[in-house]
Amino acid sequence: MADLPRVYVVPYLWLSYDGSMNSATNPSDPIRLPARRSFLTRAVTMLVGVLLVIFPFAAGLGVFFDPLRRRKSRAGSKADAAQLIRICPLDALPPDGVPRLFPVITDVVDAWSRTPGQRIGSVYLTRTDAEGKPKITCFTSTCPHLGCAVDWHASDDHYACPCHASAFAEDGAKLFGPALRGLDPLEVTLDESGGQTNILVAYERFRTGIAERIPIG
Repeated sequence: MADLPRVYVVPYLWLSYDGSMNSATNPSDPIRLPARRSFLTRAVTMLVGVLLVIFPFAAGLGVFFDPLRRRKSRAGSKADAAQLIRICPLDALPPDGVPRLFPVITDVVDAWSRTPGQRIGSVYLTRTDAEGKPKITCFTSTCPHLGCAVDWHASDDHYACPCHASAFAEDGAKLFGPALRGLDPLEVTLDESGGQTNILVAYERFRTGIAERIPIG
C-alpha cells in the first residue's frame, strides 16, 4: 500500500493583552478578557457610588457640627459671655446724673440662623461729666431676685422692683427686699468711630435668686 500523505494540524495562536500565548483550542480563553473587564467595571462603579454617598454625608456633618465647633472655640472667652453692643450715641444721654432706660438691640444668632435687630433686654445708663470727660455707669434692668424689670423712681431716688418690692440705690446697692444682691453693673465703652461717639455696653445676663454674681453663658 502506498504511503498516504501526512497531515499536520497546527493550532491557531494569538497574543493576549497580558503578553501570553493563548490557543484557540482552549474554549475558556476567549472569555477571560471580557470577564476581567466586567469585574473592573463593577469595581469602579461601586467605588464611585461609595464616594457619591460619603461626600454629601461628610458635608452634612460639617454643617451640623460647625456651630458646635464655633461655640466650643469661643467658650470661656469674655467676648462670648459679654457681647459688646451699641446702645445709643453719647449725645442721647444728658449729663444730668439721671438714670435712663435704653433697650438692648442686636442680631440674635443661634446655631444655624441669624435674626437681625432683636431686643434682648434693657439697661439703665447714667451720665455725669467730670473735667470735660463723660462718665457713664450702667446697670442691667433685671432684678437679681427673680428676674423682673426694675423701675427708676425719681421721686425716691432709687430703683424698685414691682414684683417683690426689692429696692436699690442709685449706685445699684441693695436697700431692702428679698433680693440677695444689688443690681448687676455692666462695663461701658465709648466708641468714637463713624463720625460720632457711641456708648457700647458689654451686655450679659446673670443668674437670679443667689447672692453671688454669676454670668449666664
